Amino acid sequence: MKQNVVKIVLGLFFMAPGLAFAQPGKMTSAKKTAAKWVDKNSKSIQKASKTVWDYAEIALKEHKSAKLLSGMLEEAGFKVERGVSDMPSAFVAEYGKGKPIVAFLAEYDALPGLSQKVKTTIDPVVEGAGGHGCGHSLFGAGTIGGALALKEAMDKHKLKGTIRVYGTPAEEQVVAKVFMVRDGLFDDVDVCFDWHPSSKNRVSVLPSKALRSFEVTFFGRSAHASGAPWEGVSALDAVEAFETGVNLLREHMPTTGRIHYVVTQGGGAPNVIPAKASIWLYNRAKDWPEVMKIYSHVETIVKAADMMAWGEEYGDPRSGFKPAEINMLTGVYEYNHNHATAKVIHANLSLMGAPKYTINEEKFARDLQEAFGVDVEGYHTEVAELNLDPPRESGGSTDVANISWTTPTASFGVSNWPQNIPAHSWASTAASGSEPGLKVMLNACKVLAFNAIDVMSDPGLIEPMKNEFADSRKKFDYMPPVGPEVKPGLPSHMREQ
Repeated sequence: MKQNVVKIVLGLFFMAPGLAFAQPGKMTSAKKTAAKWVDKNSKSIQKASKTVWDYAEIALKEHKSAKLLSGMLEEAGFKVERGVSDMPSAFVAEYGKGKPIVAFLAEYDALPGLSQKVKTTIDPVVEGAGGHGCGHSLFGAGTIGGALALKEAMDKHKLKGTIRVYGTPAEEQVVAKVFMVRDGLFDDVDVCFDWHPSSKNRVSVLPSKALRSFEVTFFGRSAHASGAPWEGVSALDAVEAFETGVNLLREHMPTTGRIHYVVTQGGGAPNVIPAKASIWLYNRAKDWPEVMKIYSHVETIVKAADMMAWGEEYGDPRSGFKPAEINMLTGVYEYNHNHATAKVIHANLSLMGAPKYTINEEKFARDLQEAFGVDVEGYHTEVAELNLDPPRESGGSTDVANISWTTPTASFGVSNWPQNIPAHSWASTAASGSEPGLKVMLNACKVLAFNAIDVMSDPGLIEPMKNEFADSRKKFDYMPPVGPEVKPGLPSHMREQ
């Protein structure tokens, strides 16, 4: 007993000042250092966010955004590796040494067609161009700010551990993290803290849907659509027969399943029977086994549609027959929420407190809500209680989910957007580039840094996270949803944009 007491006392004696007790939700000297760094460098963090907002680069084309954000880390002394997992706009940046290894995530891709000025009426910057309707301009720069603030605290207070920032492009197409996880880039991470712009200040433990993204291409035989249509085989007919089969399947799917699609190629002219046509689909469900159950039906419908289009010539290469191709793009699992990690985040989000808005900022919010036709309630001005028993079903999917099956992971949001403004809209694009959106991003910087400071001050905090994670893995044997033969990519119509 005496020996144990002596060890504890000596351990506390030799720890760096301010690190004797980890106190999630309590302000420590290390957290004060991080917060002061964010306040001092707020303009440069906000400038980086607004620059990425201006770039508005879509999936796997975020070259300028990735260069800017990774450059900020490299200039501060982080070791940066670019082009990881066969993606030129992906990077991993690292600072520190040893355990624990704490992961932060940075996203920076925009959405096609959501260009919008910072105005409360629809007014694109460039008609049809990309826009940050999911706030990834804030997400990327805010994470970089949090990592740099953490570095400042690590240096000044002798915090031991490693901070690793993952630059993850193409989140909107659920691409980057899937391949980075598959390639083992998260295997040694002890905990992952994630955030995302939101209309609420809260830790998210909402479930997400598993998803499989793939493109089906059918092949036919061209002919004059009026002069000799009987000589042709329409690949577009195959796409339409496939759509019919998929839509008939909906009645027989589990209620938690989803299928949605767009035709990415349907031919070039009405008077030429299309020799090639493609359709891009998302197949979602409450979990991965359910996704695969639905997908097995869809594979059969592909073959049936091909047979309908080719008829008696099906399978005959002399007729020009070529079987339909399925191009597997990506796959994500349902989110494996880690409640022990969520509690640490919630404590620090509560410590940070809800943002405060000026009269003009509230007017902007209310004008935007009125223009968009939603309830006019202004910004969210409190921190929501941590609800560890949320609804059992959600409509969204995220590639962060794959990380959550590799290491303890939890996410939070701050109110960069007015309440009731949905993501992926012109209004959320405007809010993401606005002054209040940029201001509230700084709260996320601080919360990220506070989380990491807690686990670096007391690595024992990670033990319950890992125990909970190990229990969750007993229920599901994680395997990468895409094999080594699949490379990061986009559907055909997006490759040359």
